[in-house]
Amino acid sequence: MSITIRAVGQASKRGKIPRLPSGEKLLAEVDEWIASAPDETLRGRRADGLPEGATTGDYQFHPAARNVQLEAVDGGRLTVTAETSPVGPGYHTYVRGLLHRMGDELSIEWAPSGAPDDPAASFDPTGFLDSGNRADAERGHLAWLHRALLEARDARERGITGIHLETPPGALFTSSGVLATVLGPRSEEWLDRAIADPRVAVDVWPWVADAMDARYLLGRALSLLWLEVRWRPPTTEEEALLDEVLSLLRRAYPLEPSLPYPWVAWGELLALRDHVDPATQQLVERMIPKVADAPPVGYRRAPVTIIHHGWALDVPGTFDEHRSDEEWSGSEPRRSVTIAATETGHDGQPMTADTFLKQVAGHLGRDALEHEDGPVRGRARLSTDISSGIEVATVEGYSAIRGRGAAIRIVIEDPQDWKWALDTWRDLRPV
Repeated sequence: MSITIRAVGQASKRGKIPRLPSGEKLLAEVDEWIASAPDETLRGRRADGLPEGATTGDYQFHPAARNVQLEAVDGGRLTVTAETSPVGPGYHTYVRGLLHRMGDELSIEWAPSGAPDDPAASFDPTGFLDSGNRADAERGHLAWLHRALLEARDARERGITGIHLETPPGALFTSSGVLATVLGPRSEEWLDRAIADPRVAVDVWPWVADAMDARYLLGRALSLLWLEVRWRPPTTEEEALLDEVLSLLRRAYPLEPSLPYPWVAWGELLALRDHVDPATQQLVERMIPKVADAPPVGYRRAPVTIIHHGWALDVPGTFDEHRSDEEWSGSEPRRSVTIAATETGHDGQPMTADTFLKQVAGHLGRDALEHEDGPVRGRARLSTDISSGIEVATVEGYSAIRGRGAAIRIVIEDPQDWKWALDTWRDLRPV
């Protein structure tokens, strides 16, 4: 189980005729406060604000963090849920501080902690939310981490591979170690040492101490390098990500030059952005030879396995990604993939793969390609289209097992990618 703070607050009455705010109004107040707060941590928020009528919102305050979830209901009650174990005790104390500032400035009183299954009570398994004793947050996170590492070692001894520790959901990374963490892979030798010594173990967290110092800035940059950077010329949208990493590294270095900076990766980013920054360029070029043998930084140099509604697919790590409740899509210049999936059934019984394919893939015709791999059945059609003036090829495919079905659409502009497109459809598989 991850360490998750749940804070339940009650807003005071507002207005000339004092009334408790509706859920929509309360969330709008909180959203505006978060957007205007003097804090550089906020990453994920709708640029155009909340949709009309919204009573829930998600906010990301660290690249390695899950979204903080807010839910407001009529009568002025606000529930905030924040999972902190992927990032570390420093992030845990930050979230508590954020809640207290929010409560003070928006007149929200937080309920004391109670039972974890009591929705009217706040809850923090470390006890820090109520105590304010920083040692509680650190002690709770170290205990959680020790248990998680023991479980990872047990899984390793049972022959399980590809073990991930609190990496973002929905993706599995190719890892050179026995354990993938948000700050890179860890070896079996590291795992044994970390179980024996908490000082070794804490290096899986990008935010350990409370201070937003050089170590905090470097941890934030490394999280982005490992989890998000695509290691190819960036699209316009991705340029901001590279600029964010470069800014974090430039700010961290003068504060503590002796930290283990990712010099080679730093040089790669400068080349990708084609930055004219002579001082930084000279510094990085001077340092790279000293660490030339360091392993590459970044999971997305290798293929990534994405997970969507019970289906898995290996895609290039260079793909950008967009995910909704309905579908996952990924793309890079000249090719893209979209997946949708659903449970299937009829009269309360799971639908067979063949029945599902007859219903959704019958229009593909007699020339459709067939695929069979164990319980998986699939049908697809490869077609071309020049209506846009650029010839593109499309694979429209479907795959199914008993009780579950998926649809995939692959678009390519390079004719040489047709085999890759068909192999990608065949690779779609149940988790």
